[in-house]
Amino acid sequence: MTPKTITLPADLYQRVEQEAQSEGKTADEVAIEAVKRELARRWLERTRREAEVRRGSMTDEEVEAAVDTAVQGWRRDQHGR
Repeated sequence: MTPKTITLPADLYQRVEQEAQSEGKTADEVAIEAVKRELARRWLERTRREAEVRRGSMTDEEVEAAVDTAVQGWRRDQHGR
């Protein structure tokens, strides 16, 4: 993969460098880890919101039953292959 450049404000870069020094890592390693964590957090939050919309007014028991039904259907489909 070809590396890309992202510009950070000087104060944020200083924080990244300080964190890197305290962890014995490079600034690039700390920045990459931070971006990955933030993207994962955003994905989880988006997924949670989408799940709430899909769930609607279903009870926990109704959600569990729907998941069980979906899993059983998937297993039947896999078995039939």
